[in-house]
Amino acid sequence: MGIFNIIWFVFFGWWQALFFLILAALFTITIVGIPLGKALLQFAKLSAFPFGKEIINEENLKGEGSVSGARSIGGTIVNLIWLPFGIIMSIIFICSGILAFITIIFIPVGVVYVRMGKFLIWPIGAKVVSKKQAYASAVANELEKRK
Repeated sequence: MGIFNIIWFVFFGWWQALFFLILAALFTITIVGIPLGKALLQFAKLSAFPFGKEIINEENLKGEGSVSGARSIGGTIVNLIWLPFGIIMSIIFICSGILAFITIIFIPVGVVYVRMGKFLIWPIGAKVVSKKQAYASAVANELEKRK
């Protein structure tokens, strides 16, 4: 995965990550935009080095009931405010992914763009973690459910 991340960073990732870092900084200037700025920092991390990463819900990562109700409601409100922008950005990334699929050689790029499009629709509460961490979290949550 390391070589793919380096190639991705050189050709696609650095400018996307820079754009979303600037966007995150702009959102963080406002009090209301801080959660969205934090989510866009997660997205910048994904757009810089996407291979070997998973996008999972914060509650799935930390376990059922670990996210407070107020934070969950606040995140939903901010996600609803973001939704029109998220839909537009998501459509752009998914269309880019489809174009990459058509070329056949860029299918891995297409997969990354589709995953990014999924993240951008509802970014608050989404976390970017390694595949190992996502798997360990899923196992821990499954064991917790069986108790």
